Amino acid sequence: MSQIGKIANIRMGATLRGRDATRPAPNGSCYFLRIGDISQDGELLTEDLIRIEPNEPIKDDLFLRSGDVLFPNRGTRTTALAYRLDLPRTLVGAQFFVLRPNTERVLPEYLAWFLRTEEAAQYFKGLRKGTYVQIIQRSDLAEMEMPIPPLNVQEKIVEAAKLALTERILEEKITYLRWKFTRTLLSKAAVNQSELKNKE
Repeated sequence: MSQIGKIANIRMGATLRGRDATRPAPNGSCYFLRIGDISQDGELLTEDLIRIEPNEPIKDDLFLRSGDVLFPNRGTRTTALAYRLDLPRTLVGAQFFVLRPNTERVLPEYLAWFLRTEEAAQYFKGLRKGTYVQIIQRSDLAEMEMPIPPLNVQEKIVEAAKLALTERILEEKITYLRWKFTRTLLSKAAVNQSELKNKE
């Protein structure tokens, strides 16, 4: 077990000042990843990120690097994404913590997976602060303990989690298609019975 703060550097996303700082700008100099771009399962919902034009210069270390783990620090959603897009000058706002793990000890995808577990959700549930907007403190994230198995085991856990997610998505699609098929059959049966009655 290890505290997250000991195996990853944790910082806030960029503070973008000004009312229009995050307004989409087709020719903006930066890409911007929003909380809504990440699913509850830690999947990126789109690779077509919006562009923005910040009102002030952005420090280089605030731009995302491949392998950074994004974790929302506001609201009640417990999700996390291992960022892997090959886009230059990509930012997230202060609604995120950006974790840069020591990859000699922990895989970014494994860290993101752990932050999405029920164990993590229960941990943060009792620590969120705020009445209207619930916030997670950086210190609470840093002090959270997580298991650190060997890297090859972490890789297998991540792969198994991906397979389980794929299986769940397929099952949901099958359930939907079965429901749609049944609804179509019932609608046809209703129409046919109605036509037969009219012929009598």
